[in-house]
Amino acid sequence: MSKRIAVVGTGYVGLVSGACFAYLGHKVIGLDIDPEKIERLKKGEVPIYEPGLDKILRQAIDNKNIEFTTDYRYAVKNSDFIFIAVGTPSREDGSADLSYVESAYKSIVEQMEEGDFKIIVNKSTVPVGTGRWAKEFISSLLREKGFTNPEEMFEVVSNPEFLREGKAVEDFMNPDRVVVGADNRDYAGMVASLYEKLQPAMIITDLPTAEMIKYASNSFLATKISFINEIANICEKAGADVSVVARGMGLDHRISPHFLNAGCGFGGSCFPKDVKALVYTAKQYKVEPELLEATLDVNERQKIKPVEKLEKYMNLEGKTVSIWGLAFKPDTDDMREAPSISVVRKLLEKGATVKAYDPVAMENAKRVFKEEMERYPGKLIFCSDKYEALEGSDALILVTEWSEFKDVDFDRFRNKVIIDGRNLWEPSIVRQYAKAYEGIGKVK
Repeated sequence: MSKRIAVVGTGYVGLVSGACFAYLGHKVIGLDIDPEKIERLKKGEVPIYEPGLDKILRQAIDNKNIEFTTDYRYAVKNSDFIFIAVGTPSREDGSADLSYVESAYKSIVEQMEEGDFKIIVNKSTVPVGTGRWAKEFISSLLREKGFTNPEEMFEVVSNPEFLREGKAVEDFMNPDRVVVGADNRDYAGMVASLYEKLQPAMIITDLPTAEMIKYASNSFLATKISFINEIANICEKAGADVSVVARGMGLDHRISPHFLNAGCGFGGSCFPKDVKALVYTAKQYKVEPELLEATLDVNERQKIKPVEKLEKYMNLEGKTVSIWGLAFKPDTDDMREAPSISVVRKLLEKGATVKAYDPVAMENAKRVFKEEMERYPGKLIFCSDKYEALEGSDALILVTEWSEFKDVDFDRFRNKVIIDGRNLWEPSIVRQYAKAYEGIGKVK
């Protein structure tokens, strides 16, 4: 049965979730305070790069199952479920900044009237305990408006997202599991029913457990990446091949091969932020999260490994280094916490000229590196294709393993030092052409 859903925030999570809910037949209102973004969405223009999202959105618009607005009153009045999908970025101390979430709650309450009942669903990644704090906060706001029984006007539910950038539509439509947490299981069941067409594995639990499932999942995957990167560093010293080690590990069903690809670290909007937030939460509860802190430390060191490797072959002052791949992972234009940021900045600090290319993240990269372009005029050059970036360079660092980099004319590697930050290429082949080749955790 079709339900009325409002989604506050039309960023990555909000837009994917709203479009997919609409595709499933629900009536969705996408709400955002950015009028320019809303106008683009009304025309079916997708402001982020996410494979398949444009088709899902266009079909939802054509079927009149989704609309977009900047009007909180309209969205609140015409919905029963209100999903919060705004950002929760890291503060300097690692805690999650909930100011956008808090602002959304306030704006929703401002539009609520006598007789209303809204199920407010946290789709944003929020720290453990946020749901119960939200219930008290929203109740206090409703009391300030003069409502005597505010707890009868709403329920807060946690429904964390598990969407991989680049495969978000696929993940929403084919979920490993759907997690719903609430203090009232009846309302949790109502949120769970929104997904019934997908017939997913369903976990219904309380609010803090649902919130912790999200943080624990992302932190485990991040830890797995840092673990294999630390193993890779040992492999290099011991003469072992981390790719074979990972394959041997991954065949054990208790371990699995996923997230065992050694490289130059993880980035993105989720893993770094969520591990930091869980570290902060642990310390608030007087728990020392030593493993989580080590995960972050290993990752930061790993990001500049490619530059350290390159320095074994040359003094970087006055040299030109090509960078292939700027986004934090393939199939996205997201530059948040991307390893390329550390690599480029370190190269510029060392006096190198950097020629960079990414298939889709160039515009975002230019915004990220605006300060560096001003500080090092003419030293950071953005190129229109991979081979233009390679022209005249002394070395190449592969940072992001886009599929277009797999099919390469190795003859263009002649007289260059190649640092394969994602172990994309077969070393024996590259060494036939390049001046030198190094991967991550590979036998030399």
